[in-house]
Amino acid sequence: MSKTLETLIKRAQKDVDALAIEMRRALETRNEILAEMASCEASIEAEASMFDGSPMAGLGFAAFLDRQKLRKVNLDEALKLADQAHLDCQKAINRAFAELKRLEQLLEQHKLRERQEIQKREQAAFDERSSQMFGR
Repeated sequence: MSKTLETLIKRAQKDVDALAIEMRRALETRNEILAEMASCEASIEAEASMFDGSPMAGLGFAAFLDRQKLRKVNLDEALKLADQAHLDCQKAINRAFAELKRLEQLLEQHKLRERQEIQKREQAAFDERSSQMFGR
């Protein structure tokens, strides 16, 4: 039984490790999206500072702002998906970690019972020898 539990524990540890990697990837993706959003804002500010007020520049700037608004909408949606992926990973890793701890506790209980059984047998053997020696 303990061998089976040890195998299950190794498998659960691998699951936790894999989920931790997945969660790290989700955080990296989220951070990349946030950096892209900051870049988008910075490019809008840079273009606005170069706008000279001429009608031609106004047309170009308006088209640029439209593209940036669309980009921002797309980034907002991607950020929501990345946040959801991170949340899903967090829930999965919590479940996997709880399962790992449950298995480790079961293994510890099993080992404790085995030690108690060994001690009972040793005590019974000792008691038997003591009673035989006392009987002589």
